[in-house]
Amino acid sequence: MNPIRDINYFSLDLELNTLDDEEPNKIIQVGVSIGSPVRPDNIKTYSWYLDPEDPITPFITQLTGIDDELIKLKAVSHETVAEELGNILKENECFVNPVLWGQQDADELKAEFRARNICFPFFGRRIFDVKTLYVFNQIATGRTPSGSLKKSMNSMGINFVGLPHRADVDAENTLRFFFYLIDRQRKFEEYKELMRGMK
Repeated sequence: MNPIRDINYFSLDLELNTLDDEEPNKIIQVGVSIGSPVRPDNIKTYSWYLDPEDPITPFITQLTGIDDELIKLKAVSHETVAEELGNILKENECFVNPVLWGQQDADELKAEFRARNICFPFFGRRIFDVKTLYVFNQIATGRTPSGSLKKSMNSMGINFVGLPHRADVDAENTLRFFFYLIDRQRKFEEYKELMRGMK
């Protein structure tokens, strides 16, 4: 069997300011992690805060730890995020499709860039949705196909590192989970090859 290819993948996670009206929820934090499944313990993580131009709701502050003061101190422009993220992806020669927990984050980030006429020629048309991979495994093994990222990792014996609902923390754990599932599938394929060779 061929060895796992040494390619950098990147995971993306967003935290949003949830409002009660019909306006789209705006991004308040972007988290990205980069690493290779060949070196799953060597992951680099980056984070940016964005000003949603609305007060952070109490629920979101309680959930994420992000409040108006933090946004005032640390928020950068969307242009800065687009430029720095694009440079990071190019420098690390990342595989084009992002790794996500769920399906929306890449589209939501690109939509905010487009709304500001920011050129961001990154992200492929497809994604690696780790949540769908997990749910598929749960269905195949007769288990409950639901749960948060932390609960899902714990159900498979993987420790969630850090506090959930922080974009940088969730991005890193999503990538760790992705690498675990790659390794798990590889071991299954090796076992199949071994069994085939014994027939």
